[in-house]
Amino acid sequence: MKENAEGFLFPVIDSSKCISCGKCELVCPVLHPPVLRKNVPDVYACRNKNDLIRLESSSGGIFTVLAEKIVSEHGVIFGAKFSDNFSVIHDWTDSVEGIAAFRTSKYVQSIIGDTFSVCKQFLEKGCKVLFSGTPCQIGGIKSFLGKDLIHFFV
Repeated sequence: MKENAEGFLFPVIDSSKCISCGKCELVCPVLHPPVLRKNVPDVYACRNKNDLIRLESSSGGIFTVLAEKIVSEHGVIFGAKFSDNFSVIHDWTDSVEGIAAFRTSKYVQSIIGDTFSVCKQFLEKGCKVLFSGTPCQIGGIKSFLGKDLIHFFV
């Protein structure tokens, strides 16, 4: 990944390692936009009943409700959080206490690192996963996995 002048990360092909298989082009959501499902409501509205959680959250605090449900079923949650040096990174938790770090929108692109590979390992073990990210990150994880194995929250 390479950072542009505005600080956003974009994939760059290392031609010294490329074997010209074309897989990157096959899964690229820009070259092949996803087909939208039909008969899906245009809008969902909900909010967390807990006033404190709502104040600590974005978008009504529903992320916490969904994340707690997945954790209660021995699943894992992936989301963006601040690192020790205040970079925004993607990480995971399997505890209710760990969910708090993922609350609120960060309004910047998080550093994904090896998150996709770690997520795949959990899914291959049969764990439920909630992956929260930007639309591009959701498109990336879906392309990486090759099928819809995840409960997605964007």
